[in-house]
Amino acid sequence: MRVADLIARIEAVADPARAASWDRSGVQIAGTVPSCARLAVTLDPLPDVVAQALDWGAEVVLTHHPLTLSPRLPDRLDDYHRVLALTLASGATLYSAHTSLDVVTDGPAGWLADALTLTGRRVLEPAGRAAHLALRFVAKGRAEALQVALAALPGLTAYALGPDGVEAVCPARLRPRAQAAALAAVPEAALAAVQELVEPAEVYGYGLIGDLPAPATPQALLARLGELLPRSFFTLAGTLPDRISRLAYCPGSGADMASRAFAAGADVYVTGDLKYHQAQAVPAGRCLIDVGHFSLEEVMTRRFAALLAAECGPDGPEVRYFPGRDPMAACRPDAQAGRDE
Repeated sequence: MRVADLIARIEAVADPARAASWDRSGVQIAGTVPSCARLAVTLDPLPDVVAQALDWGAEVVLTHHPLTLSPRLPDRLDDYHRVLALTLASGATLYSAHTSLDVVTDGPAGWLADALTLTGRRVLEPAGRAAHLALRFVAKGRAEALQVALAALPGLTAYALGPDGVEAVCPARLRPRAQAAALAAVPEAALAAVQELVEPAEVYGYGLIGDLPAPATPQALLARLGELLPRSFFTLAGTLPDRISRLAYCPGSGADMASRAFAAGADVYVTGDLKYHQAQAVPAGRCLIDVGHFSLEEVMTRRFAALLAAECGPDGPEVRYFPGRDPMAACRPDAQAGRDE
């Protein structure tokens, strides 16, 4: 697959136009290799992980976090310099899907809501609205097969227009996916018309809030989070309610959205990077669970890799996820290596 086509696939999911204004999503290092047979995906552009990916033969390395958020010279022999040197020497492309991925709450960023089966989901902090499209496909005598294939796509509604036509309604960013699914199911299908709709519109942004299928005890929720997240410890602020019905979360550093989550009725808010005064501000009877910046985003990025592998299919590049590392660890003050008892 051409690198340009792979980037288009990445951006069909994580649109850089939706990234925060301060962010640096997109190409970090332009590569000289024009095609990609191996795509490496990882959370952070760490030198040793980038080296592993390049040794594996990756022509594109996709990370969640950018190499840098502001332009700078490679004037120090640090991690930034090492990643530049490794990547430029290989001819590979380094790409970051940062806040462009964070806002895909109906995709990889919504993984925890899926795992907890949250209902009545809504975006916690909206960042914008995007139009839906009505796509009208024509396939003589094959409308039923076409409708079944299109209706199977998440985020898309499809209904038959007689025996020869199907109309699908979806967010504009899903148009390439809808067209690919239509052609895969019915090769003779043709896109006859496209109409931009005023309503419905897709609301995108940061974090999700929703209701658990049944109220959970604190012990049950913590146990479930322990199963789902790659972290051995959490930090709690506030008080866990006896019964938890509504939960909000934001991957990464979302503690500044806690007041919004609790105002929306969340019993518990799950995020990372909690600060002291933010912990003090948690309302009585509510709880903020700091699971670390790493854990929610590590799983999100792994899910993104799986989604891209499915999107590209058997004819696309081989996709491999390279696990990240949580830079934080818990320790007991009296737990010293080699200490005499």
